[in-house]
Amino acid sequence: MNSFGKILVVFVTACSLGFVAFTLSLVAGGPNWKSEIESEDLANEFIFSAAAGEKRPTYSAKIRKTDKAVGTASGVLPEVIIAVRAKQLEAAKDEEARLTAEVNRMEPLIKEIKALIPPDRAGMAVRAGMLEKTLTQISAEIQTVTQEIANKAAAIQQVQKIAQERRDEGFRLKNQLELMRTDLFVAQQQQRILEDELVRVEENLKRLERRGKQLQSQVEPYAN
Repeated sequence: MNSFGKILVVFVTACSLGFVAFTLSLVAGGPNWKSEIESEDLANEFIFSAAAGEKRPTYSAKIRKTDKAVGTASGVLPEVIIAVRAKQLEAAKDEEARLTAEVNRMEPLIKEIKALIPPDRAGMAVRAGMLEKTLTQISAEIQTVTQEIANKAAAIQQVQKIAQERRDEGFRLKNQLELMRTDLFVAQQQQRILEDELVRVEENLKRLERRGKQLQSQVEPYAN
């Protein structure tokens, strides 16, 4: 009986050590559930939360857009993540079904559009040829107009040059006119002075003539 008890103790101890080793292997080499809920594909679509419990936290998840809970709250995080992945898979299948239906609906329209491509391509080629001819014509017209503008610009520059020369000539003539007006004013003043002097000389001459007549009249009695 003692031997059986010892064997049983050894067996229980070995089982315990094996269970501990198995648990450690799961913790060390199993999935990293914490990093899983922080992954981009889950974090962009779902919100994970943990509520404190009596023995361990309770995990839950809800859809970010609709704020709708996914599955049920659980104290085991992998269960919540599995429920979220199942929800993702369900949504992906629904989206695949919708896209498949949309593709099936669009296939006849795609065939019709493909049937219209050859005539459209031929029409586009004709249209492209017409547009090239129009573009060539417009380019020629642009060159002609550009040359005309260049000629007009040269003519305008020549006119501006002549106008500037005429303006300079006008300023020069204006200055000469001012000088001539000044000379004319001086000449008029001199003429006025000379006229006054001539009047005085004429008055003196008249006085001399009157005086000469007086003297002659006084001398005549003695001359006889």
